Amino acid sequence: MLVYNYMSDKTKQLFLWHGENDYEIFQRMVYWREVFEKKYTGLNIFSFDLLASGSKDKINNDLKNALQVNSLFGMNKLVILKNFLQTGSKLDKEVQELVLGALKKPAEGFFVVFYQTEKPDARNKIYKQIQGLHKKAIAEIEEFQLPKQNNLVKWILNKAKQYEINLSLEAVNLLAAIIGNDLWQLDREIHKLANYKSGEKVTTEDINLMVKGKYNDDIFQLMDAISSKNKKKALKLFQDQLDSGSNEIYLLTMLVRQFRIFWQIKEATEKDNLPEAMIAKQLKIHPYVVKKSLSQLRNFPIEQIKKIYQQLLDFEIKIKSTNITFELLFDLLIAEL
Repeated sequence: MLVYNYMSDKTKQLFLWHGENDYEIFQRMVYWREVFEKKYTGLNIFSFDLLASGSKDKINNDLKNALQVNSLFGMNKLVILKNFLQTGSKLDKEVQELVLGALKKPAEGFFVVFYQTEKPDARNKIYKQIQGLHKKAIAEIEEFQLPKQNNLVKWILNKAKQYEINLSLEAVNLLAAIIGNDLWQLDREIHKLANYKSGEKVTTEDINLMVKGKYNDDIFQLMDAISSKNKKKALKLFQDQLDSGSNEIYLLTMLVRQFRIFWQIKEATEKDNLPEAMIAKQLKIHPYVVKKSLSQLRNFPIEQIKKIYQQLLDFEIKIKSTNITFELLFDLLIAEL
C-alpha cells in the first residue's frame, strides 16, 4: 500500500479518491484514519455516506457540526465524505454551501477526503470546486484503477508476501484467471490459502481444491470434454459440478462466457492471424484463459461456436420463463455435439 504522511504536507488538505478499485480506496482510508487517530484523536474523525446517511435533517446537522472549525478536542479534523459527487446526489443547499465554504479556505489541520467509487458528476458544484483547487495544486485528485494482467500478477505476489505465503507462478496465473481483478475476493482467497498451507508452497492443486472463483479448473475440464466431443465425460463432469453445490445459472453463465471467448479468439486467429500474446492484450483476456481456449478450439468450426453460443443464450431465457432445468437443456446440447 502506498504510504502517505499527509499531515506533513502543508499545501494539501483536500483530497478526492475515486475509481472502480474500491478495495484500494478503502485500504487507503483505513490507513489514514489510523494515522490521524495516533497523531491526534479518533474523536475528531467524522465520516458521512450520502447513500446511507439516514434522515436528511440528521446528515445536515451532523455535517454542520463536523465542518465547524472549533472543537473541544483540538483544531485538527479529518472529515470523510463518501458518495457526495455522483449523479443525482441531493444535498441540502445550506449544507452544500457550507461544504463549498470549507473547501474554499480550510483551516489549518483541517483535512477533507471525498471517497467516490462512481465517476464524479461533472455538473456537481462541489466537484467543480475541487477540480479548480486541483489545478492550483491545492487539492489532490487520484483515480484508483483495477490492476490488469501483469499488474494484477504483481498485486497477487505482493498480497501473498503480506500474508507470508509462497505462490508458484502457475498458482498466481491461475488465481488471476479464475478470480480476475476482484481484489476483495483475491484478498480473502490468499488469506485462506495462507492458513491452509502455512509455511509451504501453494500450488495449482491447492487452488483447485480451495478456491472457487469466476472460473475454476473444473470448468476448464468440462470445456475440454465438450471440445473433444467426449459426451459421456462432459455429462459426468456437469453432474459432478451440480453434486458439489454449483448453481445451474452459475454453470450456464460460465459456459456462455467461454463460448463468447471461443468466438472472439477464433475470429482473432482466423481473420487477423494474431499471436497468443496479442490476442490476450487485444481482447483483455488473461493469457492463461487464452492458452487453454486455443487448445480447446481445434475441434470447433466458428459456425458451430456461434450456434452453441446462441443456444446457451436461449437456454437462459427458457430457464427463467419455464420450468425446464438447465440439466435437461445441457443433456440436449451435448447430444447435438
